[in-house]
Amino acid sequence: MKLRHLEAFLTVAQAGTISAAARLRNVSQPALSKTISELEALLGAQLFERTGRRAVLTPAGENFRAHARASLQSLEAGVRDLSGQAAGLVKVGVLPTVAGGFFPLVALAFSQARPDARIGIVTGPNRYLLDRLRGGKIDLMVGRMPQAADMPGLSFEYLYDEPILLVARAGHPALDLPVEEALLRYPLILPNPGAIIRQNVNQYLAAMGLSDVAPVFETVALPAALTLLERSEMLWFISRGVVERELARGSLAALDLRSEYMAGAVGLTRKFTFDENSPADLLARLLHRRAKEDVARR
Repeated sequence: MKLRHLEAFLTVAQAGTISAAARLRNVSQPALSKTISELEALLGAQLFERTGRRAVLTPAGENFRAHARASLQSLEAGVRDLSGQAAGLVKVGVLPTVAGGFFPLVALAFSQARPDARIGIVTGPNRYLLDRLRGGKIDLMVGRMPQAADMPGLSFEYLYDEPILLVARAGHPALDLPVEEALLRYPLILPNPGAIIRQNVNQYLAAMGLSDVAPVFETVALPAALTLLERSEMLWFISRGVVERELARGSLAALDLRSEYMAGAVGLTRKFTFDENSPADLLARLLHRRAKEDVARR
């Protein structure tokens, strides 16, 4: 049995079809089917039921998946040890929606609970962090739920729902206007095309009949957008978590979008379960605890 057998098996189990798994692994469908057949022959058990295009795990497949996940997790831990990653270091990919307030507060609680361990924080675009997560370069990612096409091989754990806002500097004349008029009158900053929330924003603008509105800037980065907002009449579509402190301080204000679907799930994405009571397991539990506390306060 080889590593490629386990990786192929887990990808098919998550994707649900041989064709989708082949695309994710950048191999041909016949080659992946052959790899799965080799694994089943080695194990002497059928791992999938083929029903049409679907590949559904058999009871034996379900049982084997838990062992395959644990084996790869242990292997990646060994690779990290050999590469010099310090014991007790948890590497976390943090998206902008949680970087400003939610995650730092959890990180402080982690530091107090485990002074012998530490967190390495990596930031960047969603796709960049997903690639690092799949490659074992980070242990988990915290932020918006990835799109379904990016989820095979990963698991998402819901923490809370977060709205997308349209914000402006304090005292902006758009705050006294209907949102439709404000969108037509003032220049817009939109999330980058690769940002998860961009699709929500595009759908909202389309519903308003404003699909052809061109942004003057595209970003989800607070430092750049904040300066633009403070020194111009621009409006910015962004997740609440990115600008929560500015809203609380009164330097930014939100227009009323009157839309229930301008929201999305925030959570943690990971490739494997963590060893119980490990630093990574503690961080995951603290993330869930903080989310429950915040929801209760709201």
